Amino acid sequence: MAEPFDRHHAIGDEPLALGRRALVGCPPPVSAPAPAPNKITSLPNLLSLSRLPLGGLFWATLGPTTTHAAISLGVMALAAGTDVLDGTIARRRGQSTAGMGSWLDPICDKLFVGAVLAALYFKRGVPLWLLAVIVARELIQLPMVVVYRVFPTLRHWLRYDFRASHLGKAATIIQFLAIGSLVMGWPTAYPLAWGAFGVGLVALADYVRRAVAIGKQRLHQPEEVKRT
Repeated sequence: MAEPFDRHHAIGDEPLALGRRALVGCPPPVSAPAPAPNKITSLPNLLSLSRLPLGGLFWATLGPTTTHAAISLGVMALAAGTDVLDGTIARRRGQSTAGMGSWLDPICDKLFVGAVLAALYFKRGVPLWLLAVIVARELIQLPMVVVYRVFPTLRHWLRYDFRASHLGKAATIIQFLAIGSLVMGWPTAYPLAWGAFGVGLVALADYVRRAVAIGKQRLHQPEEVKRT
């Protein structure tokens, strides 16, 4: 005796669901578009990388006096513009904010600032302690990241998020203002340097808080999710 015809078994549930949607005039469900690839040659990443030669250009344009300070300040403004544009373009293009740009952008920021501070020390004789106050966040953050990378045990319950927070961006802006004041020889350099110091430490504490929070969240995930 032949078995009864089972239309669900024969054609499946998904085509039936699509057919019902067509009968009632409902369009089929549309899946969310996948994030755009985040390659090294993408425009946002190229804008981030452009800050590396700009650091050399700043060194070349900075003189021993403030005579040509406006040119050096223009180079800094151009670097700050690329810092704003790379993130804006990446978000508009739908590129992943957790991909290559999440760590490339802050690294290029720090290398540019490092080149600027070296130029101020060697060409202008700015005291090292003042430069250290401006970049105190980076001086403390660097050994923390090295320890995080060297000891795998820490990575079991910590997850460092390389994406810049609002506090981190604010600290970077104050750093640029303090350095700009040093370039121009303005007395506002000292209060801005201490402002970068304070906001930088708060931003660093926020990085640690985020790392602990992400690590705790990961500990409560199933093993299958942790491996992905």
